[in-house]
Amino acid sequence: MYCIAILTDQKQEGQNCAEYIRNYCTEKKVFPLIEIYQDQEQFFEWTRKTVPAVVLLALPGVSGLNAAEHLRSLYPKCGIIWCSDLDFSLHAFRMRIEYFFMKPVEEQKIKEGLSIWFERSNVI
Repeated sequence: MYCIAILTDQKQEGQNCAEYIRNYCTEKKVFPLIEIYQDQEQFFEWTRKTVPAVVLLALPGVSGLNAAEHLRSLYPKCGIIWCSDLDFSLHAFRMRIEYFFMKPVEEQKIKEGLSIWFERSNVI
């Protein structure tokens, strides 16, 4: 089994993302563990024990950029789907982020990001 982590600063947004991911994965008949975090420190502490297969980052501004850079430096093979309120698409490209999109967080965008990650990782 693999783990999908969600890192966001808004509790409701994290729960919505988890539901979108669960729906998509159920359609594909895969059932990952889904973890939700609102605190970067707790998230990175958790990654020491459990390296997620893919992370959905939905943090505003430079917080998201810093989290993406830190995550990529610690776990270069971890998939990253990044949502931001600022256009960091060039940074995302340079960091080899699987999928970058701008807020609002929408189910279709998350599905597109997961589709790309599943295709590249050969999970499905």
